[in-house]
Amino acid sequence: MENKINELRKKLTDTVQLKGGFADEEVIRISQQLDTYIVEMQSRQEKRKNQ
Repeated sequence: MENKINELRKKLTDTVQLKGGFADEEVIRISQQLDTYIVEMQSRQEKRKNQ
């Protein structure tokens, strides 16, 4: 999961530079996808912590 997050971070950075900002639909889509993975990873870490 960390690899996927890192891939999406790089893709987001590259896309922001290419599109010239954060308002582009593709940038928003990638950002939302990244958010989903980050929340999932945090949730898994919290579950492990509480076991």
